[in-house]
Amino acid sequence: MDMLDAISCLTAKPGVTGAEQEIGQLVEQYFLTYTKDVWKDQYGNVYGRIGEKTKPEILIMAHMDEIGLMVTKIENNGMLRMINVGGVDPRVLPGSEVVVFGDKPLPGVIGAVPPHLLNKEQTDIAYRIEDLFCDIGYDGPEARKLVHVGDYITFAPKPPLQLKNGYLSCKTLDDRALIAVMLECMEYLNKRKLKCSVVFCASVQEERSGLGGIIGAYSVHPDMAIAIDVCHGSMPGVKPFETAPMDKVVLTKGSNIHEKLLKMLQDSAKAQNIPIELEIAMGPTGTDAWTMQVQRGGIPCAIVSPPLRYMHTSVETIRIDTLHACAKVISGMIGDIDENWEEALCLDD
Repeated sequence: MDMLDAISCLTAKPGVTGAEQEIGQLVEQYFLTYTKDVWKDQYGNVYGRIGEKTKPEILIMAHMDEIGLMVTKIENNGMLRMINVGGVDPRVLPGSEVVVFGDKPLPGVIGAVPPHLLNKEQTDIAYRIEDLFCDIGYDGPEARKLVHVGDYITFAPKPPLQLKNGYLSCKTLDDRALIAVMLECMEYLNKRKLKCSVVFCASVQEERSGLGGIIGAYSVHPDMAIAIDVCHGSMPGVKPFETAPMDKVVLTKGSNIHEKLLKMLQDSAKAQNIPIELEIAMGPTGTDAWTMQVQRGGIPCAIVSPPLRYMHTSVETIRIDTLHACAKVISGMIGDIDENWEEALCLDD
């Protein structure tokens, strides 16, 4: 699989939280290249199974929804007012190119009153979402023919910018890059004789409510589950313990994580000489693992993460070699599962 090509295609599709239909159709087509056992649920989660339906069953989940905006008002001059959907940082919005999904996709730009027309007190504070507007080039009557309150807005899709040393920069790498990791896992696992069943799930609404994780874990009812989602990569201006090196696979340790499942992932990384870093999270992890963990009678969960810079912006940045390493750690762990899996998961007394 050409991961760069997959990321380019996946990040180009719209799929704001709550409106994942178009990206879901693409993911479904990707899954069908690796397995014929593909299905959707009523809220749009897309699933694909590798291996026969047998125990143990492992659920691998990455979310396919993206952050975005929603139109709340159309001004008389045609400017669109907006609300945040899923965590766009308003500080990075002014000057952004966007697409408005009205009756047809419309190009737009996010504008704000320039500093020349603000007083000193106003220039000393960051823009708020209510200070900004989307300009699509139409006046009020024309805009209202094509755009309606409730329509979604995304960052304009562009091919990933290839930086030096294998770094990529693009919108929506959180979490579409991890959908590509799942595809690479499927490719690896199709080449192995498995002693388990693996269900891959591209989930909806992670950025807002975690609904896809709840539905996915409840309906599949796996014996163990792994969420693959980004964490914060090292950069200037933040405390070192809040980020991780960009070239390491990050495994989470804490109350959201099953200790023995974490050990299985650590053993896989060690066997393949893949460098890892532990992220400590003693509360909510902000991933699908948090909602999957408490479904049914409780599901052993773990998280595998590649570090990402500039989260929730149009220039999210990741290292493609780390994505490959994530796929190897997960695939290696699954490939090593044998008839002793229950004992391996059993917590020490």
